[in-house]
Amino acid sequence: MSVYRIILTVLILTVCSVFSSYGQGVLKIGVESEVAVDTNLLIDAQVLENGKPIANVFVHVIHKGVVIREAETEKNGFFQLKIGFDTLVTLEFSKVDYLTKLIEIDTRNMPEEDRFRGYDAGLFKLNMIKFNYEIPIALYKNPVARFVFDPASVNFAMDRKYKKEVKNNFKKADVQLDIIKF
Repeated sequence: MSVYRIILTVLILTVCSVFSSYGQGVLKIGVESEVAVDTNLLIDAQVLENGKPIANVFVHVIHKGVVIREAETEKNGFFQLKIGFDTLVTLEFSKVDYLTKLIEIDTRNMPEEDRFRGYDAGLFKLNMIKFNYEIPIALYKNPVARFVFDPASVNFAMDRKYKKEVKNNFKKADVQLDIIKF
């Protein structure tokens, strides 16, 4: 093997190693074999349109401004992913002819003693809305919901203060809030 091939091989392996570790620990998407202790946050959700499942909605996971993973809803509208602790990610839901919606997941402010096990954000349902020019799209430029660790319940929950802010913004724009249901 020539020196050129050896250098090229080492370079390729190094680049692959760097990119494979980028975002590692931030999240895992899809079904994986269970480990003895699963220390992450499970996001299990369904995407709907007018109460009916919607397939092929892209779910981009954004970490520090970069899309680090991409998933797509199944025929039944479901998707599942896992997010590691000590991170802030945004889930971006998009499909052609629909408004893009964002949800923020913050796992950074968890006490160390509560990181010994996995958590479940609870099954939630997100409603997609067909794009039309009557809807003020500026309302959807920011996340419509935020999940954070709640020390009182020792679990992840929707940030009530943030939900109230979003609700007030929608009310001011005279738009009905139809974002997430449990």
